[in-house]
Amino acid sequence: MENILLIVNKPVMSYVLAVVTQFNDNNIVIIKARGKTISRAVDAT
Repeated sequence: MENILLIVNKPVMSYVLAVVTQFNDNNIVIIKARGKTISRAVDAT
């Protein structure tokens, strides 16, 4: 699916831009993260 965003080790602002871009295309964006990247996923939302 195109509306799933997997959080890894990129800077937070790149994920913020990705979330905004996908949210404009879809009304639902699914953000997935594991372990230490969970805090980065929370920061991106």
